Amino acid sequence: MKAFHTSPNEITNIKATGTFDDCLFFSHDVYTMTASNTVYVYSLELNEEHIVRVSDLYDEELIAHISDVLSVDEEVAERMLDGRDTAFDHGLDGEDDWWIQAKQGECAKRMGYKAVEAQDEQGTVFIVPMLGCESELTLEEVR
Repeated sequence: MKAFHTSPNEITNIKATGTFDDCLFFSHDVYTMTASNTVYVYSLELNEEHIVRVSDLYDEELIAHISDVLSVDEEVAERMLDGRDTAFDHGLDGEDDWWIQAKQGECAKRMGYKAVEAQDEQGTVFIVPMLGCESELTLEEVR
């Protein structure tokens, strides 16, 4: 399956230090979430057997880490990791919710998957840890 990611900048080197660590977000359709006049449209081939649903995510170490960082109990941390709850459901903010999305991508990778299928304000998204995988991106167009 071909999935798309848009960026206001050319992607040459992915680091694990961004808002979403090393994760990029892809969708079935091209959509733009930037006010930039220039948009780079990338595609990535994803094999459906390498995608885990967010509801199937589980990792005890990550749950404990989420619990510690966000000061929530482990049951709440598990519910945020597997998408049953958002950070907003527990009085947290958007940056916390973005951080959870990065942890979802990390969890998918730890579980042996390439991506996690989740929902965000745009609909279905695929959160993909991309550190060291820049060569897998195909530049489709620059708008």
